[in-house]
Amino acid sequence: MAIRELSYVLRRDPDSGTDRLTPVAPVPDGVPEDLMRRIIAATHRAVPASEAVLSYTRLPHRDGGGLLCSARPDEESAGLRVDARYEAVDPDDTDDPEESRRRWPVDAFRRRNLGGGDAFAPDGWFWDDALLMKFASEQGPRIAPFLADVRRLFADPAGRQIVLAERDQETVARWIALACASLPAEYARALTFTTGCADPGAAPQQIVGIGPETDDEVFDRHDPSTITHLFRVHDGLGGPGSRPRPDGWATVAAWLWQEQVIPRPEAPEDTTTTRDADSTGSGAAPDAGATAQVQDPQLPPPQGPFALLPLVRRALTARSGNAFAALPDDLLHEILATATRAAEQDPLDEDTAADLAEIARRIAAHRRDAVQPLVAALLRRQAKAAHPQDVVPVLEAARGDLPSDDGTWRTVRSEFGPPPEDELRRLVRQQPSPAWEKPLRALLTPGAERSSTVDDAVLGLARALSRPDDRQPCADAVALLAALGDRAFTRRVLERLAEGAEDRRVGAIRDLAASPHGVWLHDHLHGAPFVVRVAASAADLGRPPYGRTGVELWTELAKLHLGGQVPDVPALRILWALAWPTRGGVPPHQEQSRITEVCPPRLIVEAGWEIRLSHWLKHPGQVTQEYYDFARAVSGSRRPTSERSLAQLVVLARDFARGEETVGSFMDRVHALEQEAGRLDDTVRYRIDRWIAHGMAEAEPVELYRTHALEYIATSHVGLIREYGKAVRHAQGQGGRLAPAALREPQRVAALFVIWDESHRGAKGGWRELSKELLYDVLGAVLPHLDERELGKVTAVLTNVGQRHVRAWDDWRSGRR
Repeated sequence: MAIRELSYVLRRDPDSGTDRLTPVAPVPDGVPEDLMRRIIAATHRAVPASEAVLSYTRLPHRDGGGLLCSARPDEESAGLRVDARYEAVDPDDTDDPEESRRRWPVDAFRRRNLGGGDAFAPDGWFWDDALLMKFASEQGPRIAPFLADVRRLFADPAGRQIVLAERDQETVARWIALACASLPAEYARALTFTTGCADPGAAPQQIVGIGPETDDEVFDRHDPSTITHLFRVHDGLGGPGSRPRPDGWATVAAWLWQEQVIPRPEAPEDTTTTRDADSTGSGAAPDAGATAQVQDPQLPPPQGPFALLPLVRRALTARSGNAFAALPDDLLHEILATATRAAEQDPLDEDTAADLAEIARRIAAHRRDAVQPLVAALLRRQAKAAHPQDVVPVLEAARGDLPSDDGTWRTVRSEFGPPPEDELRRLVRQQPSPAWEKPLRALLTPGAERSSTVDDAVLGLARALSRPDDRQPCADAVALLAALGDRAFTRRVLERLAEGAEDRRVGAIRDLAASPHGVWLHDHLHGAPFVVRVAASAADLGRPPYGRTGVELWTELAKLHLGGQVPDVPALRILWALAWPTRGGVPPHQEQSRITEVCPPRLIVEAGWEIRLSHWLKHPGQVTQEYYDFARAVSGSRRPTSERSLAQLVVLARDFARGEETVGSFMDRVHALEQEAGRLDDTVRYRIDRWIAHGMAEAEPVELYRTHALEYIATSHVGLIREYGKAVRHAQGQGGRLAPAALREPQRVAALFVIWDESHRGAKGGWRELSKELLYDVLGAVLPHLDERELGKVTAVLTNVGQRHVRAWDDWRSGRR
């Protein structure tokens, strides 16, 4: 390519008002100067001249070539200095223009940060990809409409001129550079433009830049006719701009920019250039009436360079794994249709086939249904390329590599032989046998979808394994699973075997583990369901020399598999069925108290099995903390049984003894609970009596009087009366409410005298004797410490209760003197 350097001064004649172009130096030979003068005059105006403008125009000349102009204000001439480079096509020139100078003409735009007074940017400078990717990310949704209009510039017929309205020419230059970076190299170098223009209608370039200072009388970017019929306006100054037009190539190219991938198929895979400064911009395209829009006859036809598939293959380098999810459905279908046609064509190189498969996998992550035609085409290609004997294995392997659904694979498979699913469907009606292996192996290829027929096979195998006493079907099932060697499928069978985990199923798994097939089962315990693993352990622990059964097996299994504590009801049911498989799941009496060592009582109640431990609840042997915890859990049972009433009575008595239950609430419930609980075991009765007696002894005497609580003790059995006497004497010596110091309170003295002196109907003889003793031992001990004033207050309190009690008080005091 021959390059000629020219310089002109463009001035406006003050008399005629016309622009005059004067050469600064002699014009070299071989330059079509008349044509160049017309182009410069159409592109640049002498006034107004505010900042430098870069333009590039292809010449409609027999020798072709292009004209690159830099026009900037010139103080010496009071006009416009125009530096031009005429690039003539030289058939003898073998230099690569991209290597010798720059990638695109717009690279000659001299940015503000470059400094200096030269007309063009240095030859080695260009708009790097990192800067353009940053610019594209800033412009977002404006990229696709702009690129759509850029592509139409090279269509037949060509699209309308593009007018870029921006605040500065550098932003316009970035839009042009972005267009060049998106186009194939031949089109990028052929793109004509001017970064600034006073009258877009007279400019011969494809892309024309204007600024906010543009005269609306010359070019009105808000006029509907202008933006709809005459030009494609992309307005970055707040104007309406032209309405976007749909374009698949432009949408994919814009999407690639957002994914930080250069759309050009020949672009490098990775861009490591440092990102540059900020910028803004917009874009749209106008009509092609100007001379410079005539296409160069050397350019290739536009269909190939603007095909979708090369862009989509570029998308495989996108940094985000789910990039295809951002594309609209109609464009995805267009992409897939193009890819499917490519997969159906011959020849197809390995790289393209691999990219088509990857496209299918990427889109299938979001739209698995949409990729099935492409997957089917790829499956057919591989099947046709295989030897007839290898078709089925090849298809099975391909199925694992491609996102085929069950219907697609079955359809393609049927084109090359009988579907394995039909064969397996016929076989699963019978007991498992070696004949199941071939169709199962085909249907279990990695990536294949689960089918109902495979699920039927899983069920059949699980049934055979659950009946180890039916030896032949069970042995055939184990042999089939061993031959398949598919651990994932074996795990599915074991999961199906474990479903329900009721007593019969748990026992069946334990029997399988104890059978000759237990060795095979142990090889598959890793990752197996909990019930399978724990049943296998139960079978091992039940053999000599361990011989674990019952509660010993229960606790050992909990330690081995549950960290020593049963966590939930399902685990409880499984371990229980293994420990006590007979007698309706009721543990022997001597074992019941040990069950809660590894199992919270609440889980037993949640399972509804507290009735199985009713013997322990009614006949505990000794009342321990574990017994009380179990009783508290049973007290919350939903079943209204005598066991629940007994548990509630135990909890009520203990809470009363600990001061967590008031006298009133205790008295409201105790009679009914005792009646519902029935006759109590001596151990339980004794413990309840002690708790009740302790609670009464620690209660406020005034409350005992108000609730008539001691009537309950006075009319009760001798054991409770005896325990109450012990509790009172204990409370007297422990600094409680019955200690001498506390009894100097007149109200307490009066209350105690009344409740112990009261004649209760139905009182036992033991109570009458005890109450007299308590009067003399407790109240008698405090009388010497009361002075006449305090004794008077006691009498005053008794007066409010009744004269009978006053007389009794006086008589009792007189008898003690």
